[in-house]
Amino acid sequence: MNEEMSNNMDIGGFNFMKPKQSLDSLSFGKRIKVVGSLLKNTVTIIGRDQDILKPWIRMAIYNFLMVSGLFYAVLSNWYNFPYAPLALFISFLLFLYKHFYHNRQELRMSWTVYETIIGNDPSYKGAVKHWKELKSQTRKLAWLDIAMASMRKFKYQEGLVGIIMNLVVSGLEEVWDLANHYLLPSIAIDKLDITPGIQKMKKLKDDVPETLVGVFGLDILGSLIMRTVMPVYIALFIVSGLVGYFGTDYLPSTTLFDQGIVFSWVPVVLAIYFGKLFSNLFERAVTGFKVIYFTIFYTKITHADRIMPELQEELLDYLKLDGIDEVDNLDEQEIPGNAPASATNPAVT
Repeated sequence: MNEEMSNNMDIGGFNFMKPKQSLDSLSFGKRIKVVGSLLKNTVTIIGRDQDILKPWIRMAIYNFLMVSGLFYAVLSNWYNFPYAPLALFISFLLFLYKHFYHNRQELRMSWTVYETIIGNDPSYKGAVKHWKELKSQTRKLAWLDIAMASMRKFKYQEGLVGIIMNLVVSGLEEVWDLANHYLLPSIAIDKLDITPGIQKMKKLKDDVPETLVGVFGLDILGSLIMRTVMPVYIALFIVSGLVGYFGTDYLPSTTLFDQGIVFSWVPVVLAIYFGKLFSNLFERAVTGFKVIYFTIFYTKITHADRIMPELQEELLDYLKLDGIDEVDNLDEQEIPGNAPASATNPAVT
């Protein structure tokens, strides 16, 4: 097999088709183990410099204020809360600005991770100072995020046009997920603009195979958590409904359907609030993991010589994901839509 095809599969001597193929082949229990290893190694990286967490903490506080302001205003329909219109207005402004704020903090996090793995001792103040040179790129990333969010409105339409739009938008979401998280470190580390960053990504396309879309275990992490918490959500809404029905003597209530059924919406609103708050914070956590992963990935393929020598092997194992060698005869298994791995790339071990 020629060298070009081999390079399509390998990055600096390690192969990314193998982790993807292996994760598809692992049992559910072993997938949890791999994801747990990913989380543990990510926490280890964060442990090298606590400043890595500071951008995420600010995003979490931002989302808490945004969601809480909205539900504070909603609950004011039953309680005489002061400044409810102001809380709703502030929540609306935070919602409009969230893409700009999130990209700002993600760039700061990416720079902090990079500075940490090359042996420096970055601070959040240093990240803020560095980001000031990236304001233009931040705005462009935010507008691209907004455009992608707007396109999602075309999903779930009925008919043939709706089916086609669903496929197109779903494909664009996956492409943007990869492109966005690749562009973040290229901007944060090399201060590239969007267009040069995309051009560089095209040149390095052999180093970013399609199987990297979704960042392996991070998508698995999301699906595992959501499957785990879904029964909790269901139980929460059932309990809130029961409290709303039987707790009318203690809670503001209303009559439903002109049938004399008295019900309080307050417990249901609170259940929705806590569910929305959790989903927002969880989304930010997954994004944080992706920023860390892609920053290390980008550094490994563009500035490998800058990584501290004692971290070289550790970060290599982190990128490959521990546990991917647990599948027997992995090289003989077929990758969906491709030839067997051993035929595609004899270098796979």
